[in-house]
Amino acid sequence: MKLIDIKIAWKYLFASIFIGVLLGVSGAFAAQGFRSGIFAIAKYLEFFFNGQQNFFSFFITLSIALIFVHYSRVLIKGQAFQSVSDSIYLAHKFNNETNVKIGIVSTVAAFFSASGGASIGQYGPLVHFGTTIGAWLKRQIPFDFTPDLYIGAGVAASISSGFGAPLAGLIFAHEAILRHYSHKSILAIATASGVSYGISSAIWGDTNIIKVSSDDFNFLVMLIVSFLAGPIFGFVSILYMRSLLFFAKIAQEHEERVAYKYAFGILSLSLIGHYVPEVMGLGADTVTNVLTAKNTILMLFVILIGKILATSISLNFGFFGGVFSPAILVGASAGALLSAILVFLGIFDQFQQALVVSGIAAVAGSVIGAPICMVIIVLELTNSYTFALSSLVGLAISVGYVQVRFGSSYFDVQLLNRGVDISNGRTGLFMTETDILKYSNENFITVKLEDTVDDVIKIMAKTSQSEIVVLDQEEKFCGKVDSLSLINKMGTLSSAGVVDKNCLVISHDASLQDAMEVAANFVGEIIPIVEQHTNRAMAVITEGAIFQAYLSKQNQTVEMEKR
Repeated sequence: MKLIDIKIAWKYLFASIFIGVLLGVSGAFAAQGFRSGIFAIAKYLEFFFNGQQNFFSFFITLSIALIFVHYSRVLIKGQAFQSVSDSIYLAHKFNNETNVKIGIVSTVAAFFSASGGASIGQYGPLVHFGTTIGAWLKRQIPFDFTPDLYIGAGVAASISSGFGAPLAGLIFAHEAILRHYSHKSILAIATASGVSYGISSAIWGDTNIIKVSSDDFNFLVMLIVSFLAGPIFGFVSILYMRSLLFFAKIAQEHEERVAYKYAFGILSLSLIGHYVPEVMGLGADTVTNVLTAKNTILMLFVILIGKILATSISLNFGFFGGVFSPAILVGASAGALLSAILVFLGIFDQFQQALVVSGIAAVAGSVIGAPICMVIIVLELTNSYTFALSSLVGLAISVGYVQVRFGSSYFDVQLLNRGVDISNGRTGLFMTETDILKYSNENFITVKLEDTVDDVIKIMAKTSQSEIVVLDQEEKFCGKVDSLSLINKMGTLSSAGVVDKNCLVISHDASLQDAMEVAANFVGEIIPIVEQHTNRAMAVITEGAIFQAYLSKQNQTVEMEKR
């Protein structure tokens, strides 16, 4: 091996490990600080209200929290808080475009929301905080890595520490956020995930939220039941996500009436908290209670519906947070409800924790679009291969059902509603976000309708062009004329009837992707680019220029995913 190759290898190893360690440490302290802070405030509020959870106590805590969340939004000048969907989008960008201030303020707003008792998740804000820290580190220490490596390492550290599952952190970063695998990125991401878990377990101990008693159950029967329950879990997943989108639509319709939105959020959540306090906050204790069969069938149904409603209202009427943690409780209550019904019908002799775990994996995996990650989370948190395998069947069916009836994940649908289609990969995203005018020719030859055929032929011969854009007397676009149509013609272009007024055109605000779709059916030399409102020709572009632009974006993707 050459000396230069050894130096490059050592530089890569040092840079990857260094990034991984820094992000692993920051991810551990961020995740555990977030969780510990919320628990500390919860204990103080429990003492302050003498352990009473009622309308009055929730009204006070939610009101105070919403004041802090509101002024957090003022700090970023009314811009939207950012979460997992933004992390996915930013990880697909070639340049480091993460807004560090918005990322940090978003995490703080989620902390205030959860501390006040709103029904939100902790993992979404922590994932984006990992994205933010990774992006910030890229700017401070710009090693020869693309931004998505830093983002992936930050995300892996947050999930690893938050769940106490380092393998899941590694897989989540690749499966849900980066959506591609690179040999060069694995070292930094794995290091961040491992370091984060090591520090968290050494300082804060076990953070497991899925505590099971035993894996002593009939594995074959559970596989069959999980298989049959898959569509039910898929339906529950869609119900949860549709509820989130429905309340988001209502909130958007009343965007200007901020006071009314806040009042509705506080009053409705206080009312829900008064009757079903189990669905408020992060819900970790409720998940434990559901797993240990401490609820009746009716109560499990109330928790299922109550959690969906509380989360939908919290996230759309003033508060901010994630959807991952609520999905875990929704899945747990769905699995527990199904298990309790089967016990009541005499199909099971006793409550089955395996079905609850299957519900958690199926619903959460369908919502976040990371089924492999959820299986690994179950494996790491239960320390049971049997639990993991029994949950896989229901999870796979649920994810497939949701894919067909809803979409790849809640985050993908969020981005799609913003006009961002991640399903086409990085190349598709680059093409959609690239303005076609960037590759066009704005210095093009034009002729008028009243020009003679002979004059146009001379212009074509002089400029070596076989097609020319035609304008009317008001300089508006009429079409184009080609050299073959001028053969044996006399008079003006207008009188000769040689102008192709139905030629293919590209809109001035079209993307490279739009231009590619137009060019797929094109035969000729140039395609006019026309401003649709004024009907003025702004530029022309050749078929070759479009395909060269496509190749440049494809190479950009390859370059990004190689490094």
